[in-house]
Amino acid sequence: MATPPKPLLDSLKARRCMLFAGSGLSVPAGYPTWSGLVDQLVAEAANAFPDKAASLKTFTKKEKDPLLVGEFARSKLGPQRYGNLLRTVFAKPGKPQPSHDSIALTDYRAVITTNYDKLIETVVTFKRGWTPPVFSFESMPSLGSALFEGLFFVFKLHGDISSPESIVLTSQDYDRLMLRSPFVRSFLQAVFLNFTLLFIGYSISDPDFQLVLKELNLIFQGTTPPHYALLADPHEFTTEHLMAQLNIQVIPYDSKNSHQEATDFLAELQKVVPFKGP
Repeated sequence: MATPPKPLLDSLKARRCMLFAGSGLSVPAGYPTWSGLVDQLVAEAANAFPDKAASLKTFTKKEKDPLLVGEFARSKLGPQRYGNLLRTVFAKPGKPQPSHDSIALTDYRAVITTNYDKLIETVVTFKRGWTPPVFSFESMPSLGSALFEGLFFVFKLHGDISSPESIVLTSQDYDRLMLRSPFVRSFLQAVFLNFTLLFIGYSISDPDFQLVLKELNLIFQGTTPPHYALLADPHEFTTEHLMAQLNIQVIPYDSKNSHQEATDFLAELQKVVPFKGP
């Protein structure tokens, strides 16, 4: 099993560590990956408008950027059908996994996630006995207060399924997030400068995210807090690139047995730094 680095444990013990959860955490619970959701969007548009199906398939095959593919499919569906599809996909309750239990019972300073589902806040509520505050980019002022006051919170960087208009899934959504909502970028800068982040189930490929980290790494020349990424079977170049460009140390693990090593890693963190109450 991958061994938790001592600096990561020290950050956890000092409540200076935030968890950054990607879609890989929700897939075992029955939810789609980000790219899988885009594929469903395209399929729904093709079924709803058979006369556009050929055009959709041609564009999807040629265009390598899934953000643009999602944008094209959503433009064909329209707001109502788009919102209905998202609600249908996420309406069924996902089955919490052991990883969710470990996360809820570990004393992280906060959880940031790109997932739209409600698994994390639901499991935290059940395991801790109280409902954590949940924020999106639409509630940045309140998020600032939670960060300042030391409260545990969940920040949904890409929106919440309870508010389909907040979902970040297409190129237009990304523009809205980073260009029309500059406070999100300021928040991420503050987090990366003041806390250690542990990434799990996340490809670390979001353009907005990479831009912020690259800027900070260039400005502060690697003197920002260390960050960590739990990655399955990473390539040697990936490990070197993340360290050199983004100041992220890769914690590699073997993906066999349904990513059991990642589950065990999170359970180990929970043993060392358990949540003990508000």
